[in-house]
Amino acid sequence: MSKLNHVLAFAAALVSSVAVGAPAPRRSAMPEFAFIFRPTRVVPAADLPRRNDAAREWALARRRDGVLGGAHPLEDGGAVVTAAGVRPLSSERPVASVLVVAAADLDAAIALAKTHPGLAFGSEIEVRPVKAVAPPTP
Repeated sequence: MSKLNHVLAFAAALVSSVAVGAPAPRRSAMPEFAFIFRPTRVVPAADLPRRNDAAREWALARRRDGVLGGAHPLEDGGAVVTAAGVRPLSSERPVASVLVVAAADLDAAIALAKTHPGLAFGSEIEVRPVKAVAPPTP
């Protein structure tokens, strides 16, 4: 299985576990942060169930806490669109999934990311503030 397929399996397990069940508690008005997951190494097939279970439990706990806003695995493929044209995505630094969480500030979001079990399995987590936008006018 390719590096990207291992990561996608992880992301799919994470998202499917979070998307099913009772709605998450209402989230507070705290700022949101995107956790962007990238693989740094191939996870041995024997370790995938343990990694997926740990990530699932982590996500479910964050959902119960009311801080997980969304978990989205990304499919293979896609394209980059620019004014100059369209080209295939590069596989050099694939993004496996994106989670959106609420945290008081960037430091709190980083502290939360440091607790993710995927780090022990070679995931890298980029933490980025989600820009607040004005709600649409009715």
